[in-house]
Amino acid sequence: MKTLKNLLIISLLCLLPATTAYAQLSEVTKQMPQAEAISINNADTEMLAKLPGIGKKKAQAIVDYREENGEFKSVSDLSQVKGIGKKLLAKLEGKLSL
Repeated sequence: MKTLKNLLIISLLCLLPATTAYAQLSEVTKQMPQAEAISINNADTEMLAKLPGIGKKKAQAIVDYREENGEFKSVSDLSQVKGIGKKLLAKLEGKLSL
């Protein structure tokens, strides 16, 4: 029983450096500069396709919609583009601008 207890303590101590490194990771990411948001009114298909969840077809659909209907008034207007819903908009939050 004593051996089991010692093994458990040693195992927990081995995990300690990993948990402190993980805690420090959030501090490092806060200090990193954030990438600039992509303008949905000015970006071309190549730039839009780099966004998570947006491939070449959706990027082209965004540009086509913009050309047919004019500039987007808000980022949420992207939901009018076929294939872009609430979940994708949530994923893109903070990565888009007008």
